[in-house]
Amino acid sequence: MELHRLVRRCFPLSAGVLALALTGVARAESTPTFDANYASHPKSWFDAVSEADYFNPSLTRSWQLNETCDDSGAFSMATYNIFHNVPFVTDFGDEMEQSLGKVTKCADVLVLQEAWDYDDIIQDGPKADLAARGYSMATPSGYYCGDTLDGAIENDCSGLVLFYKSGTTLVKALGFQAFTDVNGPDVHKEKGVWGAILAKGGRYYYVFTTHFTYGYNSHLDGDSASDSSRISNMKQSLAYIRAQVSANRASYPPAAVLFGGDFNADFNSTAAATKGHQLLVQALADSSFSEPYAYRQAGAVMGAHETAGFQSCWVGSSVDTGPNGMASGIKADLDTVLLGSPAAFGTCAASVIGYSGWAPAWKTLDGTQRLWPYYTHSDHYGRWVKVKPGC
Repeated sequence: MELHRLVRRCFPLSAGVLALALTGVARAESTPTFDANYASHPKSWFDAVSEADYFNPSLTRSWQLNETCDDSGAFSMATYNIFHNVPFVTDFGDEMEQSLGKVTKCADVLVLQEAWDYDDIIQDGPKADLAARGYSMATPSGYYCGDTLDGAIENDCSGLVLFYKSGTTLVKALGFQAFTDVNGPDVHKEKGVWGAILAKGGRYYYVFTTHFTYGYNSHLDGDSASDSSRISNMKQSLAYIRAQVSANRASYPPAAVLFGGDFNADFNSTAAATKGHQLLVQALADSSFSEPYAYRQAGAVMGAHETAGFQSCWVGSSVDTGPNGMASGIKADLDTVLLGSPAAFGTCAASVIGYSGWAPAWKTLDGTQRLWPYYTHSDHYGRWVKVKPGC
């Protein structure tokens, strides 16, 4: 086990290549029986077996992959903050395989935030893994954040990346809009909003992504400077999205507008009065976007692994205690996909909405309890939304 981890740290290969290289190591280790005790104690199982065994769902039967969606006539989008310390997660390829699960077999577009390329993690991790699944990558201004960018990866770099699946066409990449109000640890980063126009099935979809200011205190928790910055970020984003739709709609009439990312203000499908909703109201954007609570009220098809109101950090034994865990209390740093209102953007009304939180799911053998896997890297977990235009 230690040799396996050492090789992964020293040679950051893609998950598939490394698995082949270390097959002999994994087989040489003694693998105990996966019993009910191990199923209820992810860390104990992690310590007992090789990483190849830990991430093998046929052996580690508590792994539950997210379901495949039916995207006939629909457009689907997933969003995920990969967190900037991801290179220190030595098995990112395997973790990504579990956390995205089968969603990537269906999602037309995946947007990532904090994709700063420490040690070529974008090249060796998601870019290679997603290319193998038929995805292409797009970034603001045609580049992502590499090691040599101005000598500092996060400086003047958005950390935004978009992947689109074969069968979905990138029609036009739009210009990046930097935010003018950023504070706290984020002042040296190029926070902003960015998007693209994509085509699928004869329809045009406008996809936007962002990462709002964290500031001195995230989640609209009462720090006036940080809260004001996020409200400003939402106002600027709405103005940018309106301008892009207006400028391009004659050539590419939008069937749907989707706005995904890390808003640093939490949304919840079970509650109307969330910090995310408060953010929309204060930015005068609540009439322009629908949110998870509205999806549920409209009868959205919830994913089989979705727990209504899914929060990425839970209290008690279910808190993420992994080696790169960032869990803290009951806060949840949820990525979210907001759906543009037809009245605001002149899009088609949705005839079907599908919705799911997605993350590595680990259940006890009888399926009665969902636990956090041990090997997770932060409290950032994503959302997936499917929309089928009704016109």
